[in-house]
Amino acid sequence: MVLLRKYIGEAVGWGGALFSLAAFSLNSMGLTHGQSVEYLGMNIIGCLLLIFYGLSKKAHASYVLNGIFLVVAVIALARAYFLQV
Repeated sequence: MVLLRKYIGEAVGWGGALFSLAAFSLNSMGLTHGQSVEYLGMNIIGCLLLIFYGLSKKAHASYVLNGIFLVVAVIALARAYFLQV
């Protein structure tokens, strides 16, 4: 059971990293833009997963930094959504 929990935790961390890296890559290649729902949504998911991973590893700097990125992404998403309506 402990081994399964470890693997799930690692999968959550890698999933968060992949979401964040994919969002950055798509934006850098011009396939999305920094205010798109897709980009911000991928960043939000990535941040959430990396926060859970950081908390599980007691990596304070990691989850605090991702928490700040999460707040910024949520605010940007709210602004983008309300400006489109």
